[in-house]
Amino acid sequence: MTDRARRALEFLTDHGWGMAECRPLADDASFRRYERLTLGMRRAVLMDAPPEFEDVRPFIAVARYLNDQGLCAPEILASHTKDGFLLLEDMGDDLFAKILDDDLAQEVNLYELAVDGLIKLHESSAPEILPAGDEIGHSHTHSLPHYDMDLLLEELGLFTDWYMPALTGKPLPPQDRETFTDLWRDILLPATKDLDCLVLRDYHAENLMLRADQTGLMQLGLLDFQDAVIGHKTYDLVSLLQDARRDVSEELEQAMLNKYVSETGQRPQDFCRDYAILGAQRNAKIIGIFTRLYLRDGKAAYLDKIPAVWQLLERDLRHPALAPIRRWLKGHISAETRVQTFLPKSFMPQKAMILAAGLGQRMRPLSAHRPKPLITVAGKELISWTLDGLCAAGVRDVVINIYYLADHMIDFVGKYYDHRLTLTLSDERDQLLDSGGGVKNALKYLGAHPFFILNSDMIWQDGDQGRMLPKMQAFWQDEDMDILMLLVPRDKAFGYDAAGDYHRDIKGRLTARGAAPQADYVYGGIMIIKPACFKNSPDGPFSLRQQFDQAEKAGRLFGMIHDGPWYHVGTPQARDDVEDIIIKCQDG
Repeated sequence: MTDRARRALEFLTDHGWGMAECRPLADDASFRRYERLTLGMRRAVLMDAPPEFEDVRPFIAVARYLNDQGLCAPEILASHTKDGFLLLEDMGDDLFAKILDDDLAQEVNLYELAVDGLIKLHESSAPEILPAGDEIGHSHTHSLPHYDMDLLLEELGLFTDWYMPALTGKPLPPQDRETFTDLWRDILLPATKDLDCLVLRDYHAENLMLRADQTGLMQLGLLDFQDAVIGHKTYDLVSLLQDARRDVSEELEQAMLNKYVSETGQRPQDFCRDYAILGAQRNAKIIGIFTRLYLRDGKAAYLDKIPAVWQLLERDLRHPALAPIRRWLKGHISAETRVQTFLPKSFMPQKAMILAAGLGQRMRPLSAHRPKPLITVAGKELISWTLDGLCAAGVRDVVINIYYLADHMIDFVGKYYDHRLTLTLSDERDQLLDSGGGVKNALKYLGAHPFFILNSDMIWQDGDQGRMLPKMQAFWQDEDMDILMLLVPRDKAFGYDAAGDYHRDIKGRLTARGAAPQADYVYGGIMIIKPACFKNSPDGPFSLRQQFDQAEKAGRLFGMIHDGPWYHVGTPQARDDVEDIIIKCQDG
């Protein structure tokens, strides 16, 4: 039993469900998992949301708010927010999407019920802060973000930063990205004023339940609302009527819009303009999300959905307010490309190597009886922090070299819990090969394409701009680079007290500090590298410094600056300090 499974069982046992039969329910596009629990005649649902990726408190807060407004979200029967477990009311199996697959005659009635739910929700202005429950003496709250200009533009970055590079095999030029953003900034203005209602964001047929034993709005069951924000009234109508997963005819779409407008007294012309604007924003975002789900999470089925989302986007682009976006897209993406399922060009490293063979002398006495990568920080091994980050970035094959106390690493790999990762050991027990020799020895496992190399004595956290490893993947330019390093500004590198490693020019090209007294950037222990860098390298032990110097002399050593926290865990004191920081962050 994995540690995660053990904690889930303890949670269920504490609340009387330890002997329940468990059956997996469908996963969604996040890291959450759901299991249906059956215990005699009783049923419930377990939400398993790993806290390093998900926070259950927004779900709790929004669920209680919806129920207070006379709508129907699952009742929360028990919670453990720190571990990311919720025990929920089981609302059954009658998803709108499932019902309509079997009986299309119910379509109008179900969509009218869904629109009635939004009309009810929009009767009240959403508060800025929602209570998120109490646990062991702690009172939690959740602040609702605003669906404002910054957030809408950030989401559009999913289109430019995931879909466009996947389409072309290289990042979108900065000037093109800036033009795209500026066009949207002007267009979005009307849809970012007077934001006052709760927007659930994923209000569509796969997240709506029919509770046939109830009457009125109690027939409508709501799911997947933890990402709710304060925003514009049209947004959830877009989610419902321009469904990325289910075809909704234009006739039904218009009928439901007419119903909403007539029953709420909206100004039709302004309402239709804002609906088209937010529809185009949402559909462009979804194209980016579906691309990311394939590249990062290996969920290939989402690629097949992209052409249908393009059709929805084209529908929105008919509105005159979106003419500038229509022209930009025409200049960058052919009409044929928009209606075809595409296979992203292979520019994303799919493999990684973690350097884990060292003696860990500076970590003694902690490393006296275990290898440094297995020293724990905030309850998790150092190497597990790295493996989780790789998995979240879509890397599925990881090589780990072993030498010191190798049996411990062999045991760890044998018990590792995440089935999405394939871990391969590169054995150096006959001779410790140093960093460069260790990688060369493992090339037979790493293939012919660029791959990640990561040190095992650092922890990184992502900044406001998104996940760091995918950003490195997008930054990589195969024709210009042999090595791309993660750089940390020297004054922000926790646990580092030396003079810095590299200077960086405006294009990202690196030169070593050399004889200079200081350099602005520290090598952050993560890189993308081409296997060809080892072509003329010696046999036996050698340092990666050789590859760095060769790439620098050729003008092919580049760096990307990390915008989030980064911790070097090189000593017992640093380990304790980093643990304190992480625990404080986890506790909010």
